[in-house]
Amino acid sequence: MNTSYINMWLKKHIDKHDYPPFHLVNAAGWFLILLADTFIVSPDLLLNDISLLAVNSLQWFSGYLISLYIRIIYIKYNYSTQSIYKVVSFVLIISLLASVLLFFVVHLIGLPYNFKRIDKYLDYVFTIRAVANNLTRYLPLLTTWSLLYFGIKFWIDLQTTRSRAEKSDLLAQSAQLQMLRYQINPHFLFNSFSSLRALIRTNSAKAEEMLNQLSDFYRYTLITRNSTFVPLKEEIEAIMHYASIEKIRFDEKIEFNFAIPNSTKDFPVPTFILHPLIENAVKYGMSSSSLPLIINIKAAIVNDWLTILVENSGSWINDAKTDQQIGTGTGISNLINRLESTYAGNYSFNTFEENGIVKAELKLRRG
Repeated sequence: MNTSYINMWLKKHIDKHDYPPFHLVNAAGWFLILLADTFIVSPDLLLNDISLLAVNSLQWFSGYLISLYIRIIYIKYNYSTQSIYKVVSFVLIISLLASVLLFFVVHLIGLPYNFKRIDKYLDYVFTIRAVANNLTRYLPLLTTWSLLYFGIKFWIDLQTTRSRAEKSDLLAQSAQLQMLRYQINPHFLFNSFSSLRALIRTNSAKAEEMLNQLSDFYRYTLITRNSTFVPLKEEIEAIMHYASIEKIRFDEKIEFNFAIPNSTKDFPVPTFILHPLIENAVKYGMSSSSLPLIINIKAAIVNDWLTILVENSGSWINDAKTDQQIGTGTGISNLINRLESTYAGNYSFNTFEENGIVKAELKLRRG
């Protein structure tokens, strides 16, 4: 099983659901109400009077328009943070107000049809009996519409949350498999072993240090293999092991600097989220920077937002194989997919060059 297969599976099975558009369903519902009123409830009146049929159609169309404005109110209402009693009370109040509005709009539309007997018409409209009769007609209808709206919205939100959780777990597995593949990549292993073999002959202390770093680096993948999130300090420790290996390999040609305040160390982050950024900094920095290549890893928390900044000396370059800018490879693509799935927009990721420094800035909001 490989990461490309997982990504294909994700695209096929966990992508956004194809639900019918709200406006299509809403319009169809109100049109069915119009048909029911015309052919079932009052066919004797409506089918024998074209003008009355037109007025009745306009009245139900006004109900459709009012429902659009109700939806705007409901969209802004964060029902997930409220109790069921508050949600039901809110729905009833909005439905009552909408019913009163519909009552006045309907009878305003009926004015031209009843113009010849307008005095009697107005006397009837503004009686308690007329208001009560019409509200008992409109209130159940709009309350049912509101409850259906929230019921469907809750179901869709639930499905989206489940899909996001499944996608997050699978992408985490994909990232882990990609990381494991990277660890046993012949290029990485050959370079590490070549450096290790040379050090054994010339500097046994450094050889032992490199072996320890490789061991700790592998151990991290095993310990976190079933974890979706880890504290930032654990992710940074793994990066430090990686940095130590690269430092031993490149000696004075590379320099790593860490600025990780204690306040950030317990912030939960997705596993392996930083590795693609560090790999890019080493890979592209080595080919564009004057030596030593300087890589800075910084973190800060501001208002529940964790900012991680990975900087490397050098310049912004294109990948010759893909003719794309750095940050668009498989590792970064996987990172962005995981962030979108896990944080649902509560993150930002940017790469840019500033004053001869290439920067990758990742911001995560505490869930």
